[in-house]
Parts: sequence; C-alpha cells; structure tokens
Amino acid sequence: MSRNNNRLTSSEITSLWVQYIRETMAICISKYVLATVKDSGIRSLFEFCLGLSEKHLKVLTKILNNENFPLPNGFTDKDVNLQASSLFTDSFWLQYIHDMTIHGLSGYGMSFSGSVRKDIRDHYYQCNIDAMDVYNKSIDILLSKGIYERDPYYFTPQNSEFITDLGYAMDILGKKRPLNTMEASNIYFNLRKSIAAKGIILGFSK
Repeated sequence: MSRNNNRLTSSEITSLWVQYIRETMAICISKYVLATVKDSGIRSLFEFCLGLSEKHLKVLTKILNNENFPLPNGFTDKDVNLQASSLFTDSFWLQYIHDMTIHGLSGYGMSFSGSVRKDIRDHYYQCNIDAMDVYNKSIDILLSKGIYERDPYYFTPQNSEFITDLGYAMDILGKKRPLNTMEASNIYFNLRKSIAAKGIILGFSK
C-alpha cells in the first residue's frame, strides 16, 4: 500500500490549528484596540499587526481547505464589542503586544522546526520574520517613550570560574550567593508577565 508522504503530520496539524485560534483572537483584540487607542504610533503598530493576522489567517485557511480539513471554531466579530469603553491604557496595549510577540517568536520557531512540508515551512518562516518586525517596532516605540524596563545590569566579571560546589545549585546547603545572569533574566521575564496579567485582571474588574 502506497503512503502519501505529503499528508499533514500531527505536529503540522497542531501548529495550524492552534495558530488559527490565536490569529482569530488577535484580530478581535486588534480591532478593539484600534477602536479605543489614542496614540498614533501605537495605533499604527496595531494596524500593522491586524494586517499580519489577516494575512496569516488566509494562508491557514487555504492550507486547511486544500486538505479538506475542517476549520477550527475560531473567534469572530461576535466575540468582541467594539463599542465598549477602553479597558486599558495605550501604554498597556503597547506592552501587551510586545510581550505577546515574544511568545509568538517562541511558538513560530517550534512550529517551523516541527514542520516537514515546504508550504508549511515557508509559512512559518514568514511568520517568524513578521513577528521579528513587530518586536522591533514595539520595542522602538517603548524605548522612545521611555517606558521599557531593561533587564538587570551586571558588572563585567574579571574572569571565568568553574562551579565546583553542590551548594551553588542548592544554596540551602551552602552560603548564600548572588543570582547569576540566567537566573536574574528568567525571574525578570516572569515578573513582567505577572505584572501584565495583573493589569488584565484589574482591567476586567472595573
């Protein structure tokens, strides 16, 4: 029995399905932001993001339709009230799209590396480029407004050292030590996400 090596693999189906849901959600969010945002630079950024999500959705729909694969029940205009008052500040939305783009870059990288078919690899190759464009645009605006909080700075070490003591990894067994740069950057990254999550919760509780 011959095998169709051009069928979608489980990884490819997962990537396409999950991205379809995410892109439809992103379209709803971008439309709501554009209905409420006042800052011209942030508005331009979300117009750019909306265009990317709509472009990605067309590619996803074409691939799934060509495979006679049922489209996911994504988000639609019925799921967003464009007449609702603004939930968050413009600065929050700017930070939101920057943080979501960081997650997007991670997800697109995994989707690319898990794809075999050339059309799907080409799609996620372009998605990675698009996400990098959004990252550059968002961080440039954040920096221009002076509201980007950089990761902690560290003094330049005089020399490299080997870890020879188990207490380094489990400092409850040894003397306390300063955080290394990897630990500090991971803590700071998760701290920023928790602050954003708190902002969302407070916004919806108004």
